[in-house]
Amino acid sequence: MAWVNYKINNWLLITTENCLYKSGKNYILEPRITKLLAFLAQHQGIVFTRDELIENVWDGAVVSEQVVTQSIFELRKTLKKMDEDHWIITIPKRGYKLDIDVQQIYVDPSTGFKLEEFHSSHEHTNDTSIQTSFPAGPMTRAFNETSKEAPSITVTHSNTIKWNHWFFDFCILTMLLITIIFISWSNEKVILPIAVLNPRLIHIESPPQSPTNQLNSIANIIKDSLFASTNYISSFSAQPTAGKTLSLYINQQHQLHIELFNNISKTIMLQKNIHIDRNNAYIVIDKLLNELMQSLNYNHKNTNNRLNLTNANTLYGYLALPNAINNNGDTNISYIKSINELIKDAPNNSYLLAKRYLAYSIMLTINNKITSMPTLMNYGKELEKSITNPSQIISSEIYDALALNNLYQGDLIASEHYLSLAALQSKQNTALRYILLGKISQLTHKQKQANEYYSMALYLDPSKETQQLCEKLVFISQINASESTPPH
Repeated sequence: MAWVNYKINNWLLITTENCLYKSGKNYILEPRITKLLAFLAQHQGIVFTRDELIENVWDGAVVSEQVVTQSIFELRKTLKKMDEDHWIITIPKRGYKLDIDVQQIYVDPSTGFKLEEFHSSHEHTNDTSIQTSFPAGPMTRAFNETSKEAPSITVTHSNTIKWNHWFFDFCILTMLLITIIFISWSNEKVILPIAVLNPRLIHIESPPQSPTNQLNSIANIIKDSLFASTNYISSFSAQPTAGKTLSLYINQQHQLHIELFNNISKTIMLQKNIHIDRNNAYIVIDKLLNELMQSLNYNHKNTNNRLNLTNANTLYGYLALPNAINNNGDTNISYIKSINELIKDAPNNSYLLAKRYLAYSIMLTINNKITSMPTLMNYGKELEKSITNPSQIISSEIYDALALNNLYQGDLIASEHYLSLAALQSKQNTALRYILLGKISQLTHKQKQANEYYSMALYLDPSKETQQLCEKLVFISQINASESTPPH
């Protein structure tokens, strides 16, 4: 039986070697990724649900839908390195499809040569007269031409079928020529200019569906560390001009896989698989942050400024916290309940108290039906009381929370003071800090400056949550849309 390979947008998928090949470039795939891509290529343009992919690609094996999601995610990562990440299309609430030109190539396993296959429309008929009616050979035509007898019905029928075959071949060749001309014309029309990539912009990505709480927390710790310790801008939102991509996901061995990919040079800068448990959480994450900073040419010796929770049990519990804001933009009050449990064991931990205060104030701004101002004020008092401990390390997040607390109380001088201290602790301002600076500017009648701060906040984090905070945090702001719209 012939091997089936696939030519996909000028790349050759060699199924027997689990690789994609073009012009000397070679990308090796895992066997399950090869099988997934081959199935989608065989049924190009057809949408398949996860259950259908499990049935056909995994042969009905007992696997979860997360395995399919993870496999699609890994396939897209490889395609992105090939500049072909547009192949796989996600159809919301339906599934996935391969949306690119595909050509099946059959190879003889004994010789390795490509086979040309022709399937006749009469291949399966039982009519023996039709099966024997092929165009006559040269000797037969010569005999018929010298015969003085009138052509028989059989010869006439054979000639008719011969002309039908020629007409059919002519139509096929004409259609093929038209298709080639159309494809060539289309390719000339859709060539897009190469986007200029920003080497200081890092897109942090994780699996699109069902990421774990631990994965979200580690991603946020990395994002905070990048802002605090480097001049890199990091964002969870898709950034087409990002010069680097940081991928995080849990692999099949239940390890955290992290990969830093340079989109400009098409090289992997850092790749690690690590296992995190309650006993090694601090050591492993601290080492990971060190290696990440070194890969980005930021080799700082002191890591305490990046990882504020030094107690292994407290840090491991912090990693299990859910998101305060869900992926759909809704508030998640269970975050407050979970962090309150951690605070019971560490009642004077300023970092946890600051995180709770900031999360609750954001929830109060977005959805005040499940929150209350008196509760926020109590959280602010507990935070202020905790910083009186001289042994407490005050991080930039704590100063942000103190600045916001004083802004709610109308003390602009204290709020500006804490923001200046936060700036000393951090290489650059976060989106939240720009929003607080914008609010203070508005209260001091500096509207143009406020709009610039809001614009910077939306550039760093172009999300619905950031837009709502610009408009509603502490008080309602009249934002000039033309000045606060983030650049694209």
